[in-house]
Amino acid sequence: MRRESVLAIAAVVIVVASLTTLALSGAVSDPGDTETDASVDRSGDASLLEVTIAAGDVGGEAASLEVDTHLEHHGDAVENVTVVHRATNTNTNLVEHTVEADIGTLDDESEVVVSESVDVPRDGTHELETFVYVDGVRTESTTHTISGVDTLTPSYADTSLEFHRFGGDYGGALADVPAIEYSVESTTDDEVALEVSSFLTNTGDETTGDLELEVKARQADSNIVADSATVELDAVEPGETVTPTADLEVAQEYEYYLDAILWLDGTIVATDRAGADLRPDATNESTDGNGLDTSDFDESEDGFETEETAGDSAADDGAIDTTDDADAAEQDTEDATPGLGLAAGAVALLATIALIRRQTHD
Repeated sequence: MRRESVLAIAAVVIVVASLTTLALSGAVSDPGDTETDASVDRSGDASLLEVTIAAGDVGGEAASLEVDTHLEHHGDAVENVTVVHRATNTNTNLVEHTVEADIGTLDDESEVVVSESVDVPRDGTHELETFVYVDGVRTESTTHTISGVDTLTPSYADTSLEFHRFGGDYGGALADVPAIEYSVESTTDDEVALEVSSFLTNTGDETTGDLELEVKARQADSNIVADSATVELDAVEPGETVTPTADLEVAQEYEYYLDAILWLDGTIVATDRAGADLRPDATNESTDGNGLDTSDFDESEDGFETEETAGDSAADDGAIDTTDDADAAEQDTEDATPGLGLAAGAVALLATIALIRRQTHD
């Protein structure tokens, strides 16, 4: 067989193989074929803008979280939109509450706020996950961490009357002064009569009432209550500070804790403590200026907090992307192979034709 014939056959084989690869990979297709679902952008979408969380009704064991989900609609109508909230305990990973809201159809190209209540226990830390579904397919999600629910005041103990804090903008040099102070009214050989005053401020916008203040003198060494008294509190106007006083009699030459307990309809709503050191050799060594360390009695400054910890979107720019990483990698491979095969076939064919023509002229 002549050399030009062998080369021609080889070129034909390369061209046929290249065309076969193109056909199998889908690069050569019927002009009438439609694009796959993964490559078609949805004409409308519902984007998750933000999720806001606030404390709602608070009970003794659980609290309701008021969750507002902000959705923004674009394009054509989007049907079967659903928002799901799922609260999970971060320590046990157990689901505590799930709420589902059927939105229906979004079609007015505006922002929509979906409000729901999610119940969580007051103890522990929780994760609140928010999912957006369209036709049963999850499109977007976000997660918030909820902490400090136990610091929220239950509804049955809600009052704006608080022990005054001298620190902050209005404290200045009095920042370390406790909200409880005492003075010695009289003494005998064995006892001391104390007048104990408490500073209480109404920090709210409504008048308070039905409150009682109980004051106890507790011996520091033995934890024995030496004396106690209860004072009825009249209505306290918004922004007003009152100083109710209680008279106590205690034994000489001991150190005491002065415990003040604020009651509302039989429920303790606030507490505070100061020290009273009546020993003749007492020194001022504590932070409260009364000879006793009351730091362990201070309330924690940590409060109710929400923090967005994670986010997920099923699409870029609001479009739903149904192609995962494996599909993308496979698509890249398919796109690369046909192009290389076609180029190689064309080069081989042209080289063969040129060689045949040269052999013919020779």
